[in-house]
Amino acid sequence: MKKIYPIFFMLLVSLLASACSGTTLSNKMTEAERNNLEKIYSFDLSAETITFVVKSTGCTNKDDFELLYQAHQGHHEFALKRLKQDMCRAMPRAYPVSFKLPAEGISSDNLTVLNAIDENTPVKGIKRGR
Repeated sequence: MKKIYPIFFMLLVSLLASACSGTTLSNKMTEAERNNLEKIYSFDLSAETITFVVKSTGCTNKDDFELLYQAHQGHHEFALKRLKQDMCRAMPRAYPVSFKLPAEGISSDNLTVLNAIDENTPVKGIKRGR
């Protein structure tokens, strides 16, 4: 009987892992987590990278961010989470943060970015037409 418990435990773990892999990033995140994602000014997708443009007041670098990613049924979701606040006091400016794409076949047709886009804050380096 004791030999059955490890087998049962492994089956339960694999079942839970497969159930979690079938959900999207947006479904995994709480509303509070989604609301606390970094506001971005824009994002750009190339063949090998995704670049987010964020606000910096002088002390922002790539290590201050974590790229969250989830693929589900051929669709790719991304979220940019700030890990460390920029405590400098320089004039706000646009700062690009690039990450290598975690998978192949990602295009603008099968991509969702969960971060809110800030279209109102005036920032040096971002030109907006009106």
